[in-house]
Parts: sequence; structure tokens; C-alpha cells
Amino acid sequence: MRFVVVVCFGFIHFLNFSFAQSAPPNPLDGQYFGSPVDFDFRLSGNFCELRETHFHAGIDIKPSGKGKDYIYSIADEYISRIRVSPDGYGLVLYIDHPEVGYTSLYAHLDSFSDQIANVVRQYQMNLESWEIDILPDPQVLPVKKGEIIGVMGNTGYSFGNHLHFEIRDTKSENPINPVHFGIQTLDKTPPSLLNLAIHGLNSDVYKIWERKISLGNLSNSQIEFSDAIEVPSFQAGVSIQMYDRTDGSHNKQGIYSFHLYVDDVLSYSYHMDKISFNQNRQVTGFYDYKERKTNRNTYYLCYKYPGSDMDFLRHSGDGIIELNPRLEKKIRIEIEDYFKNKRTLIFRLVGTEQNTIDVPPLPSSTYIEAGDSVVMYQKNLIIQFGPKSLFRNIDFTLDTIGRSGKESQYRIHQKYEPIKQPISIKIKPELSNKDLSKAIIIKENGSKVSYGGIWKDGYLMTSIDEFGVYYLEYDTIAPTIKPVHFSTKAHKIKKFRFSVRDNLAVKSRYADDIKIKVWIDGVFVISPYSAKSDILEIPLKNCSSGTHDLKIEVIDHVGNIGVFNSRFWK
Repeated sequence: MRFVVVVCFGFIHFLNFSFAQSAPPNPLDGQYFGSPVDFDFRLSGNFCELRETHFHAGIDIKPSGKGKDYIYSIADEYISRIRVSPDGYGLVLYIDHPEVGYTSLYAHLDSFSDQIANVVRQYQMNLESWEIDILPDPQVLPVKKGEIIGVMGNTGYSFGNHLHFEIRDTKSENPINPVHFGIQTLDKTPPSLLNLAIHGLNSDVYKIWERKISLGNLSNSQIEFSDAIEVPSFQAGVSIQMYDRTDGSHNKQGIYSFHLYVDDVLSYSYHMDKISFNQNRQVTGFYDYKERKTNRNTYYLCYKYPGSDMDFLRHSGDGIIELNPRLEKKIRIEIEDYFKNKRTLIFRLVGTEQNTIDVPPLPSSTYIEAGDSVVMYQKNLIIQFGPKSLFRNIDFTLDTIGRSGKESQYRIHQKYEPIKQPISIKIKPELSNKDLSKAIIIKENGSKVSYGGIWKDGYLMTSIDEFGVYYLEYDTIAPTIKPVHFSTKAHKIKKFRFSVRDNLAVKSRYADDIKIKVWIDGVFVISPYSAKSDILEIPLKNCSSGTHDLKIEVIDHVGNIGVFNSRFWK
């Protein structure tokens, strides 16, 4: 509706005109967004399936099996971010769709379209870095729905050709399940249930008793146990080893919907519709952490730790089942996928007269409540817990486990206790004859991992996401550069290949990966590097006939430099 004001001979008149207005676009109608591929796809991974350190933020689309698979923009607008990385998402594009407030993401690409690749090359040459993360202005790379933007690939930490695809809320950057936008695959396959575990729980929600029950190859939509399961505890929780599959795919995928009823009252539930990256680490409190670490089995916890505050569990109960010896509790569990394929499990629990007695805490432990901010001191170590560090209360233990001419090593609590959010630790050097610029904090768990660190008030500080053994060490070893496919007589060689490795894997935001630069005759050469294979590829297509000088330089996160120099003939 539009009103026009007209002034005529001192009088004001309102003229009323009606105009037909088109309805705003609805991205949930299944029509606004197209498909990122041009074939009926199958999935190797679905939204929110459980990875060891995070929830899967998108869907993984399998290749067609018919050769090169092009990737298409699902709607109009512009490329807002481009990242080229040796790990993670590899070659990845972000496309903003401001008309509806969403961003689509296309990861592990083998290559970009020519127009995009030209822009990327300009940035790489200007920055003298193959690895880039750029935010082009909206007018630089506009795209149309159905436009080819790249080719499906296997770059980054990908272990098979596929497209990792996401839809995010642009403002919050939180991923949303793509099935809600009509980006779906055929699915008439119900979830699979492998094993049921009953946990006797103490007041701090620790497992003090467990019984596992094999569910075999459950083919019926419903299974019910005839005999009640006795639990020697005043409260219990359930965990299940389970997975889903979509039609035409053998890959085990995550569970979309879960409901647990106690005496027909809903006690715990969720739907995997969206997640928050700020809460991604909380996946370690969503499955049985110790079971995963010790046996590599993933059991979904069907109850909630006191400190769990993931958005998709906000309106859920805690799933804790109160027990007593005289009253059986009927448990009904319903597991569904997005397309309503369902399994139902029914059983009864009852407490016993002889309840399990909790193991008393160690004399040297300190009780820390989840939600408290606590600072712990020991010798040259400071540990700082924030209000969101823990899922549950802990009897915290801290030990110094030897020195013998080296920096002290610290066993920080029990390695099978999950951490909700990273914990800050600070270590003061004890040795006076070391180059402090080479100092790093190491986590020892069979192999060494560097957590890096920054200096603050005489301490080296980092953040840890796992309990275990940590200590300060000095990294003086430069990265290695070894020829894999190289010859000084390169007349018929299209690209050189080198194995480039550092002596330590790195983890945490206080430790950077290695940085690689390649020059031929003093001119920077864009050279792809894969962190999963440690292979650096140096293209020679722009080399003219004659003699050339090759230089490779690799710098680790404390400044150790590895260099390879050679002359070759083309």
C-alpha cells in the first residue's frame, strides 16, 4: 500500500494507490537453492555426525563415478571468502546470499573455475604464499545460480574424493542442516543399533558401573526386553552405539533425532537441525569419551552432563534416570532420521538393595566444581580453569613426574576426562642455558604434539583441550625437505615433488603450521602443499629452456628454517 500526499489550494489530500507486491523469497521451499552437483547424489557423511573433536558441520557428497564432477553455486550473489589451505577444508569457497541471509560453503575442491582461479593467483603472487585466506569485495566475483565454481576434489584433510557442503546463517556463521533447504538424497533406510550400555552414575554423573548388551543385527523396527535390568546405583544413564545410513551408501552416518522416555515422560531429546561453532568442542561430552579413547567405539550418551549447554539440547531434559529397588522404570527410546525412518528400543531398569559405593577421591586431589573459575599453582606451573572449562565436577589431580636434567613434566589430571572448553596453562622455564625463543609446550601421549605458546610474565602460556602430560621443551630442529621426484635434468618433468616435514605436529591456536615458499630464478612460484601427505608440488610449466635456480624455504612455528637449493636444466 502506498499513500501520496497532494497539496492543492491550501488543502491536503491523501491519494491511496495499491500496488501488487511479490512475496519475499523463501529459502526453505526447496526451490530457492539449487543443488551443488548435477546428479542425484549419495552421501558419505551427514550433518552433525560425531567426529572425535567436533560435530560435522555439513554433508559430504560422493562423486558420481562418471569422471570429473563440476560444482555449482546453489543461488545468486557473490563469493565472500576464498581459502587455500594444506589441511582443513583445502580449497574452499564461501558464497553469500544476502537476499535470504545465508552463506553456502564448498570444500575440498580440486580446482576453482578459471575466473576464480585468476583472482586467487593474483593474491598468491602478491602475498608470495600458496596458502591464502581472503575476503574479496562483493563486486569482484559475482555468481549466478547454477554457475560452475569448481571441481570436486580431495584437498585438505580429506581422504577420498567428495564435496563437503554447508549452509550457514551469515550473521552468526552457525551451520544449518542442508536437508531443510531441499538439498536431500533418497533415504528409506532406518538407523542401526549395535550395542546398548547401561551406566550406574554417582552424584557427579560419573560412571561407577556398566553393563553392555549386544543388540545384534536388529532388523525389526522395535525391540523389547522381557526382563528388567538391575542396576546397583541410585541413578542411571543410557548410552548406545548406533549409526544411520542413507540409501546407496555404505558409510556410517550420524543420528538426526533422538527421544528417551522414562515411564512415558520425555526425559532427553534432540534434533540435529543446527549447531554453533562456539560449542563444537562439546562433542567430547556428547559421546562416551573414555570408551572412544580406549576402544575406539563411539557410544552416544543418552544423558547430559551438568555443564553441557549445547543449543540443540537447550530444551531437553538431562536423561538421568532415578532408581530404587522397589519400582521398575520403563525406558522407551526412539531413534529417527530426517525422513521418519525409525527404530524403537524398550526395556526396564530397577535399582538393587546393594547400591555400588563410590570410589573415594585420592588424598592429593582437589575438588573443582563445574562453573567455577579456579587457578591452581604447583612449582613452575599455573593452571587456570574458566567457568566453562568442565562438563562436571572433578577430583582434580596434578603430579610432577620427574626431571633428571630436563624441564619438569606435569601430569595434569586424568586423560579420560573430557574438557568442555580449553584450559589455560603456564609453565616457567627451569633451565637457564636454553634459547627461550625456541621454547614450546609439549603434550606427551605416546607421541609428541606441540601446543606452542606465547610468553607472559616469565611464563610460556598455551591452552589445552585434553588432560595428560605436558612440559616445556626447546625445538631447535629445522623442517626437512627431501626430493621425491626431482632431477637436475628436467627436460621431460612437468613438476617437481618434495617431501616436506617438521619434527613435531602442532595443535592449539598458539602454534602455527610450517610456512613454505618456493622461488625459481628469484621469482615466487605458486606451489601446492598437502599436509596429509607432506608433499610439495612445484609446477614447471612456465619454465623456459635453459638453466634455472630452485630455492625452497620452510619455516616452522618457532623460526627454524629448512632450505633446499639446486640448479636444474629445462
